[in-house]
Amino acid sequence: MNFLRELWEAVIYFLFPPRCPNCREIVDERYQLCPTCEKKILHLDIYDRPPEPLNKVLRVTKYRGGSQKLLHKLKFDNNLGVVPALKKILDDVSNREEILKLLGDVDFAVPVPLHQERLNERGFNQTEKIFEEFLAKKNLQLKNLLMRTQATPKLFNLGKTEREKILSGVFAAAEKINLNGKKILIVDDIFTTGTTCKECAKVLKALGAEKIFVLAFSSDFGENFSDKKN
Repeated sequence: MNFLRELWEAVIYFLFPPRCPNCREIVDERYQLCPTCEKKILHLDIYDRPPEPLNKVLRVTKYRGGSQKLLHKLKFDNNLGVVPALKKILDDVSNREEILKLLGDVDFAVPVPLHQERLNERGFNQTEKIFEEFLAKKNLQLKNLLMRTQATPKLFNLGKTEREKILSGVFAAAEKINLNGKKILIVDDIFTTGTTCKECAKVLKALGAEKIFVLAFSSDFGENFSDKKN
């Protein structure tokens, strides 16, 4: 039986070899980035001086090229087929020093919430799809402590000022909870101007949170912040 299974797996590998989810180059493992795309996409960068009240932001990938393409398929096309590739990227960086230090400093994680209308329309929260399994492997609970009280338009083509106006006050606590002294990690799929995470952080701070960090799957810090990378 083992021989037949190995033979079958060899045939499948030959007929359908694993390919890079970005450029389709043949790779060793399914959903793995090829070395060229990994170099282009993975950008573990930390900003220790992000907009208040955030204390630190870490991005996994730069919001360009392959990363942007994968996230657009998930977020705007509702294509769950890209989720394994996104999870594989997180797995590949899971033991890097920047990740371990950030996760070691927090008590639990909170996803950026969707409004109920958007959740019903999409059928899932893309941030939870990306991060839930990864955080569970790191023994970090993902808690839905926030809610979006108002439906807002899609923000991808809006500037910082417009985003701040639209998002002001749209997040609230989903339950009464005392967060005194807690260090919380906000997880988000795309971190652009930082407005969404700032608004989420204001609510968490009002509940007593001591520090708030952000782990973003993708961001383009260079266009949105004046701080230099430490």
